[in-house]
Amino acid sequence: MVAKPAPASLIEYPVVESRQVGAYRLISFVAREIAASAIPGQFLMVRQAGPSLDPLLPRPLGIHDIDSDLVRILIEPVGKGTYELVRLRVGDRLSVLGPLGNGFDPRGGGTALLVGGGIGVAPLALLARSLTASGRDVHCLLGFRTRSQAVSAELFREYYVKVFTEDASVGTRGLVSEPLSACLADNAGKRDEHATEVFACGPDPMLREIARIAEESGARAQLSAAAHMACGIGACQGCVVRTTGGYRRVCSEGPVFEAGELIW
Repeated sequence: MVAKPAPASLIEYPVVESRQVGAYRLISFVAREIAASAIPGQFLMVRQAGPSLDPLLPRPLGIHDIDSDLVRILIEPVGKGTYELVRLRVGDRLSVLGPLGNGFDPRGGGTALLVGGGIGVAPLALLARSLTASGRDVHCLLGFRTRSQAVSAELFREYYVKVFTEDASVGTRGLVSEPLSACLADNAGKRDEHATEVFACGPDPMLREIARIAEESGARAQLSAAAHMACGIGACQGCVVRTTGGYRRVCSEGPVFEAGELIW
């Protein structure tokens, strides 16, 4: 789904919620313009507001959810930029550019199967909300390495959810991609609006396996790719991925691609 053009500069917003969700931090801010125009699968470029230029560049973060004018992001601390963000508390300010990129494009009326791995679950909550509002059945398969990460599954409690962990600390032991073939078994021969659609976000090995399974089952699948980004608007050419149509920028021509487009 192609989105409207985003603002050309970072805008500051005060944090109105900041709480720990297992290994991740959930931060919320009121941004009427973003809430009104964002579509599931889009992302924001975010940094801590203030005079410091260290770190210089904002970080790309998927829009986790939107509730009225409230925008939520889910952050995993993995480097200096994200460590600064998870330390923000209510009243602190964020600098935000977005919404950016192209989001998910649901087309059918059948079951929507949302597959998330680790922090890749972040952008799926807004998609689940949107699909449910349109009358679709939403099933979520969420995979994590540890119990601490799996705490974030609570953010999806209003939907049908199955949790998988590599260490068997929560839910079922294994990788989230393993039950996918069985979930798509009833798709055999279906090419109509009642077929199950797959929407996935997570690490590359997971997405590659989902693409393979979806192709074998004949299911339509859309994958949200991740890449290091400097600008977030397509200017620096630093986030390209290889596709059947040549190299494409994750920030402006993604982050969501049809599974068959990506070349692994």
